[in-house]
Amino acid sequence: MNLKALILLGCFFSSVSLAKTPLVLLSIDGFAQGYIAQYQPKTLMSLMQQGTSAKALLPVYPSKTFPNHLSIITGRYPINHGIVHNSFYHRDIDKDYKFGDGKNDARWLTAKPLWHINEMQGNKSAVYFWPESETAIDNKTASYYYPYKHSTPNKTRLEQILAWLRLPESERPNFIAGYFASVDDAGHEFGENSPQLIDAISKLDALLGDFVQQINQEFKGKVNLVIVSDHGMTKINKHHVIKWQENIIEGVKAINGATQLYLYSDNEIKLQQSVQLFNHAQANAQTENKQAQYRVYEYLNFPAHWHLNRKTAVVPNVIIEALPSYVFSQGKANIKAETHGYDPKSSQDLEAIFIATGPAFSKNKQTAAFENIHVLPIITRALGLTDVDNIDGSYQVAEQIVK
Repeated sequence: MNLKALILLGCFFSSVSLAKTPLVLLSIDGFAQGYIAQYQPKTLMSLMQQGTSAKALLPVYPSKTFPNHLSIITGRYPINHGIVHNSFYHRDIDKDYKFGDGKNDARWLTAKPLWHINEMQGNKSAVYFWPESETAIDNKTASYYYPYKHSTPNKTRLEQILAWLRLPESERPNFIAGYFASVDDAGHEFGENSPQLIDAISKLDALLGDFVQQINQEFKGKVNLVIVSDHGMTKINKHHVIKWQENIIEGVKAINGATQLYLYSDNEIKLQQSVQLFNHAQANAQTENKQAQYRVYEYLNFPAHWHLNRKTAVVPNVIIEALPSYVFSQGKANIKAETHGYDPKSSQDLEAIFIATGPAFSKNKQTAAFENIHVLPIITRALGLTDVDNIDGSYQVAEQIVK
């Protein structure tokens, strides 16, 4: 047998082996990359030594939960998967998007999530909560999923993931996704170094330790585990509240996303009137405080790294971008300790985590930071799936991470 044939045969058996190894993807909402060094969670640090981690997982713009979870699970920028913020307006549907609206109208989501891609290649997927996991793509959901319920204990979620792994091979999903919000909740409400945030990290890390131990005992480590977060957190100031309502001209629709205002209108004159009002208010604020509160971007001048420079039904005409520590709000009562959503390039505090361990990944290896659109090609390679066309993520990144 010649060398080429041997290489092809080796690739075939490697692909077959990967296809039989289940992969679990877990997202810890709001877990900043900086938390690893700051709080030294034992399980996560151990997994970094046992596997491959990134210096940071970089959020897409805006650094909000829904756009980033959809970029992780579709390999696409928000302009291409459709969820461009936690809340925004869709011109064609003529509705404002709210959390999880895809379950009522699949048109909100314009890219295929990984659980759907996996099912289309003849496998079973399971999802214990993930933004938009209740959406039926081409009238099909994951084989197993739960409607979102915020109060479900983290332990219950992990126990169900183990139960899925224990199913007979004919019923067992080879791809499982899970989501945890407890760290994000504590970060928003109480902030960095608070006992509540430290407790949330410690408790989830301990549960993950039990989960990993169970996998090693029952499955002899023959499960790939990928742990990510969608974004980090940065401090806000209760005195840094931006008043904005008086700058919105009738005929201009404004969606307040706390760290951004998305402005929509077909009337260019009225849009420009609103833009001028925001610019005037900014100039006055800088005169008084000697500090900028926000930046005004019109569609043609959106920064390239936002990846929003194409007209779609959801891309706004104007974005008013709050600078870190400032937020658009109704009043100080709504301001908490920390938040996210700002331009990811504005603060390292917003960087997220990527940790992967199991047969598909090298041990004790750290890669350079990369954007979260590359997570999907990493996972499809680890699952032994056929490469996916029409994504923004790169298989070149996957080749550096998957064995």
